[in-house]
Amino acid sequence: MNNPFEFGRALTAGELVDRESEVSEIASTLRGASKLFLIGPRRYGKTSILRAAEKLAVDKGAIVLRYDAEAFATLSHLAERVLADAAQQLTPTLEKAGHALRDIFVRLRPEASVDPHTGVWTVSLHTAESTAPIPLLVDVLDGIERLAARARKPVAIILDEFQKVIEEGGPDAEAQIRASVQQHRHIAYVFAGSKTRMLADMTSDPNRPFYKLGSVRFLGPVPRADFVNFLERHFAAGGIEVQPGAADAILDAAEEVPYDVQLLAHECWDACRESAGRGKKSREPAALTAEIVRQVRDRSALRSDPIYTQLWAGLPSTQQRALLALLRESGEGLTSTAVSRRYDIPISTLRSSLRLLEEKSIIREEQSRGSTRLRFEDPLFSAWITLVIPA
Repeated sequence: MNNPFEFGRALTAGELVDRESEVSEIASTLRGASKLFLIGPRRYGKTSILRAAEKLAVDKGAIVLRYDAEAFATLSHLAERVLADAAQQLTPTLEKAGHALRDIFVRLRPEASVDPHTGVWTVSLHTAESTAPIPLLVDVLDGIERLAARARKPVAIILDEFQKVIEEGGPDAEAQIRASVQQHRHIAYVFAGSKTRMLADMTSDPNRPFYKLGSVRFLGPVPRADFVNFLERHFAAGGIEVQPGAADAILDAAEEVPYDVQLLAHECWDACRESAGRGKKSREPAALTAEIVRQVRDRSALRSDPIYTQLWAGLPSTQQRALLALLRESGEGLTSTAVSRRYDIPISTLRSSLRLLEEKSIIREEQSRGSTRLRFEDPLFSAWITLVIPA
């Protein structure tokens, strides 16, 4: 039996653990010309959820254009790709696409072409060099709205890692995009992102343009009981007996981050099968124990030692001490007087260090049931600190 725990790629709907409600809500948004913000930390399966929702919506007749904003060098390149895909899916032929684009995008002067070998369409936008990227993107979205009005199917656009659009677009980006998309009646939008504090502020502050533009869905951890059941079931299917506490040990070591849970489960599977192979004469079934999980976690963390060493060495001493405080205080009460004294760092310096670490995507803020705590973006980095940095 092949290792059932996959990581490093987008999962299909059948491989996701307890994300049915998220997939259903997003798919419903994509078919209904409404707007949704999906906010969740990195490695929580956001891309897999979006992909599964896209497939569900497409299977039910929608046209979905999905993009990762971080995959494009500039917003202008993103705008051209969105327009090319819209032209390909919303117009029947290249000739008709050319006519439609010239009629709708007079100021942008688009030129469409198709690669005869791959069938991929491209669109070049000939604008003045002074044209800012956000107005350009807004013009494209407005034009696609007019194309979508002619379509006989629901049309939707998914912009993943949407915070990059806002960060590169400048201070007026939110207002310009809001002014445009709030008028659109023939396109559904899903704006997704991993900078949770930034996106939460954008959507919850009454003074920000995106306030109440659409519904907001925060992507939290998979319910622990469901994840334990998933792990035990898949290990058992491969003839690996899960000892009491072993599945919980994986979730604890991975801090319940879905990507890291799959990574550690994958490594534990291989470790158990290898151990069983060495002990075939005993005929005892392979077993997963909490101790094996700990060994696998430590081995996985040390495997990335050069990366983590470089990351740690590049941090100022105040940020290093802030990370040690976060680790040893479990991410809570970090700006208290007691913590400040314990780690010999002024409260104001500790606050600024934590803020900078969050901006560097080394740590993240997590809100749950009325409380807030700070956590490592990469749980294996915290394991590496425990193993390598003196207490």
